Amino acid sequence: MMMSEASAAPTSLSPMDDIHAFWAQRWSGPVLGWHKDQVNPHLLKYTHLLLKSEEDKRLNDDSTRIFVPLCGKSADLAYLASHPKISDVVGIDIVRDAAEGFASEHPELFIEEVQLPNECGTETNSPKHTCGHATDNCTFRGKNFTFLIRNVFDFLYMTTEERAKHMSDGTYTFFDAIYDRASIVAIKPSQRKDYVTLMGEVLHPGGTIFLVTIDRRCTKTDEAKRDGPPFSIDEREIRQLYESQSWVESVTLLDEVNDLTTDEERERWEKKGVLELFEIVFLIRKKN
Repeated sequence: MMMSEASAAPTSLSPMDDIHAFWAQRWSGPVLGWHKDQVNPHLLKYTHLLLKSEEDKRLNDDSTRIFVPLCGKSADLAYLASHPKISDVVGIDIVRDAAEGFASEHPELFIEEVQLPNECGTETNSPKHTCGHATDNCTFRGKNFTFLIRNVFDFLYMTTEERAKHMSDGTYTFFDAIYDRASIVAIKPSQRKDYVTLMGEVLHPGGTIFLVTIDRRCTKTDEAKRDGPPFSIDEREIRQLYESQSWVESVTLLDEVNDLTTDEERERWEKKGVLELFEIVFLIRKKN
């Protein structure tokens, strides 16, 4: 199975409560239901769509900078950071365990925690989001790789100058591509519109978003349909969210895959009231 429930560990918190506490508790459980040890097969199949095209002249070379929101300790990060045509990967997650786990599992990337002067000393553009001196707001860096530990909205709401402080070379603030395999399905559904708008603001003109969602297509109850994370989001809603944005050139459906292919998976999800579960893969392209 490519994307499973957030965790099998019991919890009294919901994602509508304190988001850091919710995910910290998930990470402390015995099973990380969302984590996969292998590189995502959709990413392997479509990596070329994340790279800059022959016609793209934003830089003199064909290197690509990629943003991976709510990345966890995914093997996809190491795959992207090691790709010869990808110059820099920036991952972000709210829990420190994700960065430490990834660094431990990928010594070939030489990842270390770094101290950035005045890294989070200013407020963001939103009164609801600030990047203060919280204990868990820190940065790890390695070969072609930066891992930020903070709320993704804090980062997205920063000014371009503030974002530059978090980048590996401090000179760029926009990304050529965004790889979203587990981010939009993890945030609160009420935040989706803001999330989509902000992603467009950190993406270069002509850039792409490679997006993987899940669709709880058939459920026993409406509650099972609404449950999460991961939250269900079907093709219709994806098109409504992105095609309504002035910066979007196109939304292309690449793949639709049945995610319940074994008896074990079907039984586990049926206990949660889900009878049919699909992964849907999209490519969103920003206007030049």
